[in-house]
Parts: sequence; structure tokens; C-alpha cells
Amino acid sequence: MTAIVTIGTFTTSRLTAQPFGYEGTARSGLTARTFRIAGLLTAAEWATLIGVYNTWRDTRITDADTLQSGVVGTTVSLTLASINGLSVSSLACWFADPPSGDQVGAYVQATVTLVDAAQALAVVLREREKTKDADKPNLGTVTLGSAVVTLTRPMETRRDGPSVALTAAGTSYITGPLKAHKIRQIEGWISSGTYENLLSWWDTTISSVPAVGSWFPVSEPDVTVEIDVSGGVKTTRYNVSLTALQIL
Repeated sequence: MTAIVTIGTFTTSRLTAQPFGYEGTARSGLTARTFRIAGLLTAAEWATLIGVYNTWRDTRITDADTLQSGVVGTTVSLTLASINGLSVSSLACWFADPPSGDQVGAYVQATVTLVDAAQALAVVLREREKTKDADKPNLGTVTLGSAVVTLTRPMETRRDGPSVALTAAGTSYITGPLKAHKIRQIEGWISSGTYENLLSWWDTTISSVPAVGSWFPVSEPDVTVEIDVSGGVKTTRYNVSLTALQIL
């Protein structure tokens, strides 16, 4: 094919396959345009394509979480001259798959897939509405100051109950008060607000004498962060755990 394709600063006219396609589920209409670029590239063209991808990826990974921001964020411009009557001009895209290539003599047989960023965003936002946590039990949320934690395990439990021992005669006897502390073993991910909001709540709560019936943190927050860019979509998830006790 002699049609010209431009991805950012990369340009070639040696395509070996028609690039237009779709990804997603057609039955529900949840599809987005994809562009699988395949061609024989010179060493200089291959290096330029790799550079364009690296530049996009290094910036994309710093974008706000796609599902929280609701915006396309960092994109790369795609222009395709008419192929079978189809063309696009300066279309904002994400890389759906990174470049890959095999050496063929002096050329590199390269492939890379892009996706229409606006359409892909619309699909992932709609999928979130339709299937949000559908495959997981709904364990609810807990609000900690300005942060909301979506729970991944039941949080209610007990601690410091009475103990049971044996007398010399072999009968049971109970020691300690016949009460226990109510405990919230909070494990989940921050679905609203930020980790800084959670820390602010923790700092404020421990700085004053707690009232009877209030929940008081008895462990420091522990956090792990998951960051991923898959199919152009960036997700960032703050997983947190801490323990709170209800004051008697």
C-alpha cells in the first residue's frame, strides 16, 4: 500500500495491511475505532516510531486516573490518507499496543495499534457504569474524613473479650469484663478523595481525646499503590488498611 500514515512525528508510506478496525463488544455498541499499523520500516523510521511511543507512554503514565478524571489525557495525533475510501486526520489516539517488530533484511516488519481516544474513553466509562464491581460482593464503603474507602472485606469484628480458663477441678471459669471492643478492620481502596485526605483525618482524630462511641484509629494507615496503563487507559488505585476501635 502506498497510503501515507503519520503518528506524531513518525511517517511512512510502506503499509502492508489495511489499518481500520474496531475493538469491544458490537452487540452492546461498546466499540471504539482501532488502527493497526503494519509496514516495512527503515531503521530510522523504526527508531522514530519507538521514540513517539516512549514520549507518549512517559507522559501518559503521569496523567490523572482515566476513570476518575473522565478525560482522554495524553494522546498522539494520527493521520491516515484514504484507504478503501476511509481516512482520518489529526485524530487524538492512545496506543492500544506498543510497537513490535521483526528484522526483515534491511527493514523492520513493524506493527503498532492505536485506538480512537474519545471513543475508547466513552466505552470504558460506560462499562464502569454497567459492570461496576459486578463480579465482587458489595461490602459497602466507610467514610474517613474526606476520603471514602470501598471495602474489599467485611470490617466489623471484636477485640479484648473475656478469657476462659480451667479451674483445678477441670471446670471453666471466665476472667475479665463481659464486654468487648467493637473493631473496624478496614481494608479497601480509596474510591473518593485522596490518600492525603485519609491521612488528614487520621492526624486530626488522634490529636484529641476521643468521645465515648466514637471510632478511634489504633493502627497507622498502610497503603499500596497500583498504577497501570492498559489499552491506553490509565488506572491508579490506592489500597489502604487500618484498624479503628469504638471507644467505650
